[in-house]
Parts: sequence; structure tokens; C-alpha cells
Amino acid sequence: MEFRLLYQGELLPAGNTKRRATEKHLIRRAFHPQLQRLWKVKPPLRELADHRGFLRSSEIYHQSNVVRAPEERFEIGIRTIGKEFHRAGFDLVPLVMKELALRCALDILLLRPEEDRFIFTQGDIDGQVKTLLDALRMPNDPSETRDASPEADEHPLFCLLEDDKLISEIKVTTDQLLMLPRQKEVRANDCFVAIHVRLNHRDARGLDNYFG
Repeated sequence: MEFRLLYQGELLPAGNTKRRATEKHLIRRAFHPQLQRLWKVKPPLRELADHRGFLRSSEIYHQSNVVRAPEERFEIGIRTIGKEFHRAGFDLVPLVMKELALRCALDILLLRPEEDRFIFTQGDIDGQVKTLLDALRMPNDPSETRDASPEADEHPLFCLLEDDKLISEIKVTTDQLLMLPRQKEVRANDCFVAIHVRLNHRDARGLDNYFG
């Protein structure tokens, strides 16, 4: 499975997981609706949620003889996964999970200003990529969200990674950013990011064949 995630805005550098917690969580929230829609439109992910909901909510099915509609089974599955990954006050739905033996390769296109006047105020590329990778994974404790609470559409919150150790390959390409869409001036740490995500399975079955 392959797809792309997009981000535009400030991308500040961070040297470790505890720095820039507020900024990282804002980026995490920018990826949330994209990943939420991915689960809804990709048949293998819908099937995974349906399967998880059926297995983990067997008591509900046992107590009721009503045959549940596919959309309801999907929602039960998503909520079930979220409860299993409750961290930092959030129910979280990671796409790349250890239990599925999934890994992912990331091909990152990073557009940022390159004028000389930004050299002394702009974050370094390695630090910006570190911020981005931290935002792609689940937060582990409230310090990584600055004690933020879930917003109305974040029950659960969708993330790419359970753990950034599940990244198997990273490629970063940088180029000149002229201006972010709908902006009239450019700031030193403005970035437009396109992330090409490729999922792979350690035993080569692949997510598409998970139930095969």
C-alpha cells in the first residue's frame, strides 16, 4: 500500500522527543484527518477495522442478535483499536503497528526557503526532519502533547506510527519553497512537506493479504 501525507506551515527543529512538544502535536493533528480518511477509503484498512471490531467486541455481538451494518462494524473496530492504544489522554489509532509486523518507508519532499537572509534564523534540516518524525508517531505520555485534550473529531486520533522504530527507510529531498499557498510572505521555517509512504510486511504477505 502506498499513499502521501501533506503538511504546510512552520516546521521547527527539535533535537529530542521532549522539545517542541506543542509544535509536534499541532503537526500530528494536521495528519489526523488525512489518516482518518485513509482508513475509510482503503478496503484493506476497512477490513482490518471490521475484523478487529468483530473479535474484540464479541460480547456485544453475542448479547445482540442484530446483524450490524458494515459502517457500524467499522466504527466499532476503530473505537476498539483506539482503546487498545490509549496514551497521553488520547485513544489512538496507529496505522503501522508492531503486531502486524508492518514497516514503512518514507520518501520526504521538503520545500523550504533557501535565501541567504534566512540562514541564521532557519532550523537545520536534520532537526526539522526529527520534528516531523516525532509528529508521525503516537505520543507516549502527556509531556509529548503539553497535556492537550482530544478535540471533537479526535475520538480517536489517527497516527501513522505506533513507534518510529518501525520506519525501515527514509529518503529526504529538499528544494526551494517560494511561498506557501494563501500566504503573502514567507517565514524562515515555513515548509511544504509531501511524504510518500510505502508499507511493507516483514514476512512479505503484505497488508492487502492480511486476511488471506
